[in-house]
Amino acid sequence: MNLLIVDDQKLIADNLRTIIDWTKMGISRVFTAYSAREARLVMRNFEIDILITDIEMPEEDGLALFSWAKENYPDLIGIFLTSHADFEYAKTAIQLQGFDYILQPAPKEEVCRVVEKAIVHMEYTNKIHKIEKHSRLMSDQLNWVLDLMVGNILEGRVEENSEMFTHLQQYFSMDYTRCVFWPLWIQIRHFKKAGNTWDGTLIRMVFCNVLDEIFSSQKVKVCVGTDRKLGYLIFVAGEQGCMETFMWEEGIKAFADFINKYMDFTISVYPEKEPMEVYKNNRMMAMWNRRGGAGAGKMGIFWEDSEQDPEQADMKERIHQAGEYIREHLNQNVTRAQMAEMLHLNEEYFSRVFKKYTGYTFKDFQTMERMNQAKRLLEHSRFSISIIASKVGYDNFSYFSRAFKKVTGELPQEYRKARIGEKYKP
Repeated sequence: MNLLIVDDQKLIADNLRTIIDWTKMGISRVFTAYSAREARLVMRNFEIDILITDIEMPEEDGLALFSWAKENYPDLIGIFLTSHADFEYAKTAIQLQGFDYILQPAPKEEVCRVVEKAIVHMEYTNKIHKIEKHSRLMSDQLNWVLDLMVGNILEGRVEENSEMFTHLQQYFSMDYTRCVFWPLWIQIRHFKKAGNTWDGTLIRMVFCNVLDEIFSSQKVKVCVGTDRKLGYLIFVAGEQGCMETFMWEEGIKAFADFINKYMDFTISVYPEKEPMEVYKNNRMMAMWNRRGGAGAGKMGIFWEDSEQDPEQADMKERIHQAGEYIREHLNQNVTRAQMAEMLHLNEEYFSRVFKKYTGYTFKDFQTMERMNQAKRLLEHSRFSISIIASKVGYDNFSYFSRAFKKVTGELPQEYRKARIGEKYKP
């Protein structure tokens, strides 16, 4: 069972995720999002059973997010957080079939009580197995047409591909008066975890869902063809003139950023800047041939006129990934050698570039993040200091206390007392 916490205040969302032992309640994974847009992308690509969302958020509030979620995932349970005991909010939440309503600041005990009640409700109504949450935006036939086009491009069967291109346009004739396609080629660079379980069907679905969400205001439709050894050919179909070049470029950046941040694999993207109204094999081949250019074997986006060597950006992204991994595994003894191996880098080289881009040695960065998390837990939780020590990777309480004082100048108990004083009662 998976849970998603949404709040535009990052500290609140992260705090809710860390102060509660969700596994004891039967929650397998807890995701966080800091906007409704990011939450929708998470829900499109991971099965979410319970949504805890703040109501008052900029751009799109929690009520609108939940309304969208219920329309797409009817079995989802929604729990609302708000700082105002406003009857209209409660009334709207009830009308949307929201499960419960909690006033901020939300006490840990209250959140646990409501979530436990939601879990019982799910089990009672026998909704453990939810309906398939990812519906294909295109039929299997359209993806199959692109599968054939992938091979034809490399074999030079221009006439066949031209006919298939026209067939695709005819298929979309009910949706668009003048259908054009924005093409892009994608290659999987590497999988972040050993024992990859991603198959081609699931990857197609992820690409479709993310692109559809990012370009939702342009009312596009997506089909994906593949030869897994060669990569994925994607056609984004839309009405001619529905999208300016800068919108396409920004959307592709958002797509690549989301895939490389949230998925278990990283990608290289080779897009065309302008849409095609008729099939042009030279453009398709040029897009394919860019795989062997300056960005060969590297993660990133490679436009037709790109002259920038993305090596520096790629390395920054790898170091960013290392930092995120360290923060997510503070209770484990992640070593520099393990981290270098995960990123496919020589250990000494990794050590140099890590300090270059973060300003810290690997060990100092890990210690700093552990102490930052310890300070947050001391201020915002009622965990005992020994438990906090274990949560940030210290099995020895005395060693943790000495390390904490070395960094902050205070012992953990002194730090907690100075900041929350009488509010904390051990």
